[in-house]
Amino acid sequence: MGESWQVNNDFQRQQLIEFINANKDKCITFNLAKGNRTSKQNSAIHAYCREVAHHLAAGGHDFRDVLKQGIEIEPSMELVKKYMWVGIQKILFDKDETSALDPEEVDQVYQVMSKALAEKYAISVRFGGK
Repeated sequence: MGESWQVNNDFQRQQLIEFINANKDKCITFNLAKGNRTSKQNSAIHAYCREVAHHLAAGGHDFRDVLKQGIEIEPSMELVKKYMWVGIQKILFDKDETSALDPEEVDQVYQVMSKALAEKYAISVRFGGK
C-alpha cells in the first residue's frame, strides 16, 4: 500500500522532507506530477482578458479585428479569453480548457498573447498570475 503526497505550500513540503528523512533506510519510489494552473492564475487570466478587452475597446477596436466577421462586436473578457487566450493555448499545447494548463504553460500563453497585442494594437497589459 503506497502513500500519496500533494505539496502546495511550505508546511506540506516540510512534512514530506520529514517523511523522507524518517524513511531514509527504506526504498522509496517517487512519481512526480505537475499540477494544473493555480486558482490565482485562473483569476489572473480573467483579469488580464478583461483588461485587454477594455484596451481594445478604448482603442476603437472591435472583435471584427480578431474574428474577421464584418459585424461590430464589443470586446469582452469572455471573448478575449475564448478567442484569443484559449485560441493561443490550443495552438501551443492542444488544450481547450485553461484548467488543463500547468503554471509554465500559463506564462507561455501570456508571452505569446502579450507580444501580439503589443505589435498589432500597441496594447500592453501586465499579467498578475505570477
